[in-house]
Amino acid sequence: MVGTLYNAIAVGVGASAGLWLGKKISKKLQNLVFQALGLFTLGIGFSMGLEMDKPFAVFLSLVLGVIVGHKLQIDQRVKHLTNRLGEGTGAGLVQSVLLFCAGAMTLVGCMQDGLQNDPTILFIKGTMDLVSAAFLAATLGRGVLLAAPAVLLLQGGLTWAFQLWGTAWPAELTADLTGLGGLLLIALGVDLLQIKSFDLLNFIPAFVLVPVCRPAAIWIQTELPLLLLF
Repeated sequence: MVGTLYNAIAVGVGASAGLWLGKKISKKLQNLVFQALGLFTLGIGFSMGLEMDKPFAVFLSLVLGVIVGHKLQIDQRVKHLTNRLGEGTGAGLVQSVLLFCAGAMTLVGCMQDGLQNDPTILFIKGTMDLVSAAFLAATLGRGVLLAAPAVLLLQGGLTWAFQLWGTAWPAELTADLTGLGGLLLIALGVDLLQIKSFDLLNFIPAFVLVPVCRPAAIWIQTELPLLLLF
């Protein structure tokens, strides 16, 4: 859990520095850094997306998950709640939490920390997040600072889950979860580049549906064609 603690502190320190330096960083430099973050996020997202074991299962999870998220209005409710803290706070919180928590390093880092008690990857990730948080906070405001406790809760919960159940998870399931995270990172990268905005939190239920959709996808791809032949 020490890796997650370091990561959360790094986000808090970086965001605090960004809020202090916000007006001292030129708008052009902020835009350039955001473009760099967007491009890097796209690259990581595409890399993760290629790790999918059962793409059809990820597709089903994504479609069903966003339907559930839309019906529950997860993204809208979270943004409405956090925007009470100030204009734009919700957007800053959502974007920064996804950037800090939806990556391959989060999954692999928490896995290593939970299963092997090795926080090395989370230490590296935390240092990267410190720099990212500073520039994000300079533009998006204090919502990025609120991402620090969110990182602590989310990564801490994931590390704890790996400690309890990780050894029973098949590698194929982890690959599909990683691939799904990659797709969301691609959407986040597009958002950071200001190409198109997504209600990203509405896609979060898809992660819960992956273990359910994998058997269904396998049945549709293997058993259903045989049944249709008879």
